[in-house]
Amino acid sequence: MNIQAKLSRRALGLGPSPIRELLKFMKIEGMISLGGGYPNPDTFAFERINIEFKGGRRVTIEGSDLAAASQYGPSDAHGPLKRQLIEWHRRKDGVALEESRIVVLNGSQEGLFIMAYLFANAEDGIIVCEPTYPGALTAFRAFTKNFVAIPLDAEGMNTGVLEEKLARIEKARAPMPKFIYTIPSGHNPGGVALSGQRREHMIRLANRHDLLVLEDDPYQLIKLEDTPLLPTLQSLDTEQRVVRLDSFSKIFAPGLRLGYASGSEEIMRCFVLFKQASNLHTSMFIQELLRKYLEAHTHEEVREHIAGNCRIYRNNRDAMLDAASRHLPPDVKYNIPRAGMFIWFELPASCDAKRMTDAHCERLKVLLVPGGAFSTQDGCRNCMRASFSLVTPAEIEEGIRRFGEMIRLEMSK
Repeated sequence: MNIQAKLSRRALGLGPSPIRELLKFMKIEGMISLGGGYPNPDTFAFERINIEFKGGRRVTIEGSDLAAASQYGPSDAHGPLKRQLIEWHRRKDGVALEESRIVVLNGSQEGLFIMAYLFANAEDGIIVCEPTYPGALTAFRAFTKNFVAIPLDAEGMNTGVLEEKLARIEKARAPMPKFIYTIPSGHNPGGVALSGQRREHMIRLANRHDLLVLEDDPYQLIKLEDTPLLPTLQSLDTEQRVVRLDSFSKIFAPGLRLGYASGSEEIMRCFVLFKQASNLHTSMFIQELLRKYLEAHTHEEVREHIAGNCRIYRNNRDAMLDAASRHLPPDVKYNIPRAGMFIWFELPASCDAKRMTDAHCERLKVLLVPGGAFSTQDGCRNCMRASFSLVTPAEIEEGIRRFGEMIRLEMSK
């Protein structure tokens, strides 16, 4: 696969930072560096930092670890954390990554922006679900407004429709889109998972049409059913077409802004060049905090902690499904989410979600996100996304009751 031929015009001008490229020499034993302008660690404000995790385990960041956490770091990742993430990824997904194939990000959102920066010119297309995550649309629209929208159903992106659209593009000898963007688990906003059969189909289509795939999977471990994880698109990829985004926002702490990208060595090198030009590197301090957490807990302990959190989300999901069955009109449609934090409600066609929100949200005191925010086609006007992650079952019961009242007021017009 010729990555250089796929890069956007702006990305072709990316070059390495001459100073950052010297960092590898600083690791040589006995090296005396008179190079980069690194502040002296004796000037740093911290003496030591004590952290207590849930469950009572304590760690201390001090000495050389604290100096490294407080200092400038490599653009790809804090070295000790990178090695832990490689093992985490192998245990989680069964994919063995070389060190050159992973870059730590300021949350996976940064990865969405970098991917579009690297590959999308203004005239290029990107394949997305309809509906899809608005944060991705915001990132992509900084570079292109052209989207190939594929409908979403109970099994995720409809790859049969995708195949038909790609065949039409090929027959017309029009330029192929630059990449497929997919949220395979706990889709935001759809609440559905891309089925195993469709995952395999998507990879076959990417191979056939020489497409990249951006696998954005922040909800992979937010499982609401006791079922095995589906194979990731990256694990099915034999040609290194998949760029995968993993996030610790939903399973550790979103305020830390920690995620990572993994993919081919060539594409990850482009990610590093972007970071050298934009923010130098993800916070070393936050990377060290995550490293200490992973060091203090086994893989099984981390997964069990996440599973415990998922039980909270499962109870909330069940409360929302129960309330919806009792309080919403019978012609409101929705899927049962098996992962993630959302339910996507499709209202009768006469309903206008934005109009409903503007007219009734303040008085009824219930808020959902109107579907237009998730559309590239000025569609989904009769749809709304509800999140069950932050509220209590009692709040869910009352919120869905108020939502039902809002729908009936709209339908009575």
